[in-house]
Amino acid sequence: MFSEPNFEAMQGGLGNPVMQSQAIFRAIMDAMARPGTIIPVQTDARPPASLIPLSGAIIATLADADTPLWLDRKLADDKTLIEWLTFHVGAPLAVEPSQATFSVFSSGADLLPLEVFAKGSQDYPDRSTTLIIQVEKLSNQRLWSLSGPGIKDSNDFAVEPISPLFASQWADNNDLYPRGVDVIVVAPDAIACLPRTTKITVLDPKPLSKPASKPEER
Repeated sequence: MFSEPNFEAMQGGLGNPVMQSQAIFRAIMDAMARPGTIIPVQTDARPPASLIPLSGAIIATLADADTPLWLDRKLADDKTLIEWLTFHVGAPLAVEPSQATFSVFSSGADLLPLEVFAKGSQDYPDRSTTLIIQVEKLSNQRLWSLSGPGIKDSNDFAVEPISPLFASQWADNNDLYPRGVDVIVVAPDAIACLPRTTKITVLDPKPLSKPASKPEER
């Protein structure tokens, strides 16, 4: 017996997939080239509510049948979201974070240790995981000072919410270069990127969000 189609999952994709995905891809490349720069991005994507529209548009732009996708527990438990991703993206779901080309987090407050993700190899550093992290707000508050390629002198940057452990784990990620993970931070109306070459200096030791309990791996 065939199950009835989920019409909610079949709706809410990119309205103009070619034009919109090209614009989003350019925005991501711009954000990667200028770490910590907040890039406004618009989309008409309407994924299920556990995924903010811009995250859905980014996944639809970057992921495909050859790029395994890992979701945190909140996202993975959303059956309609899984069906939406299957219909609009077609990327296989990774069981383990280390198997994923892209890993998606519903909140910056609930992150797994960066060490569990694929970091590539010395010969193939591109075979690593890119983290897509949903947050409520991006700003130029003085939480962190960013430095490195693509940044003149330094760039003040803040993410809300973000795990208080992220900055120290990011320093370990820097030490792995050319291996390591990269990050796309997604707010409701803008993105910013942290490539593995970007260094973070903590300016305000008090996080802008309360520490969250350590999430469990699926």
